Amino acid sequence: MSTFVLAILALELMILVHELGHLLVAKRVGIAVYTFAIGFGPRLGAFTLGETTYALNALPIGGYVHMAGEDLDTRQPDVPPERSFRTKSVAQRLAVVCAGPVMNFLLAIVLLAAIAGAFGIPVGVSTRVGTLLPGYPAAAAGLRPGDVILAIDDQPMKDGETIVQTIHSSGGRTLALLVQRGTEQRVIHVPTQYDQKQRVWLTGFSPAVIRKHLDPMSALGWGALTTGRDIVAYLSALGGLLRSGRLLGELSGPVTAVNVLGQAAHAGAETFLYITAFFSIIIGLFNLFPLPALDGGRVAFLVVEGLWRRPVDPRREGYIHLVGFGLLLCLIIALTIRDFLHPVRLPLP
Repeated sequence: MSTFVLAILALELMILVHELGHLLVAKRVGIAVYTFAIGFGPRLGAFTLGETTYALNALPIGGYVHMAGEDLDTRQPDVPPERSFRTKSVAQRLAVVCAGPVMNFLLAIVLLAAIAGAFGIPVGVSTRVGTLLPGYPAAAAGLRPGDVILAIDDQPMKDGETIVQTIHSSGGRTLALLVQRGTEQRVIHVPTQYDQKQRVWLTGFSPAVIRKHLDPMSALGWGALTTGRDIVAYLSALGGLLRSGRLLGELSGPVTAVNVLGQAAHAGAETFLYITAFFSIIIGLFNLFPLPALDGGRVAFLVVEGLWRRPVDPRREGYIHLVGFGLLLCLIIALTIRDFLHPVRLPLP
């Protein structure tokens, strides 16, 4: 299967679980659901089960769940008032609206748990050479992946952290590395190179990572903890971009998402799963922004309704979401054009 197809499937999976969250909670609280759709534009296929039509559309850039009483479309068939989105309590409607982003976070947890179980989580670095960067002194000197570094300048190396610290503080001198390669030992002299960005001395290799495989429950716990940390980190980064006025310059569209997912798929299963989890978290957070047409915009109106003890005029809210959707569509088109003009490449070996 091509990396492009895998990227599209990953994007569709993130959209699917998001909309599935809305659908399941809406049905759970008794709201009539007319349409569950993945994608926009021309319909590729559909089937009807009960009162709901399930559709797959041509443009895989989103999806929607059309519920009774949610928008301005008066052409939908009448349903009992108790089955309308508008007649449900604020808490029930909040649950329906927030279920999509929550499902994206849950997907990230499951994907990260799969990584922890199948590939293990990093718990340290060893004295074994992991990766070599082309064009750096280590590769030119003859160091190879799998070599075990026993000593540097006659100083024993007990772990990977000690190796990294020794190289970083080398002061630019050539280092004598005593390495074990198979059954023989040899000394390899490796010059160091100063990195202006990191302000440390480097040789151009990374020690191999020591990994620990987790049991299913521990893996889920690690996935939840990592997802929580990533959410906090992304929100902090977002705050920095807002304060610096660089937010619009850092936004990307669906083409970049597919491009990056394709590169991740080419790099291997672990990278692909991690990048998919990353995008799932981003989709969940983006949808919680308090902007019209997004889940966060609907949350904002529900919070206002809860505080005022009376609903916002549904037609006024509907028009606001309609305008917001139009602006969002314009933004997606603009970002798509920029994605084509400035493709993103992952820093992969």
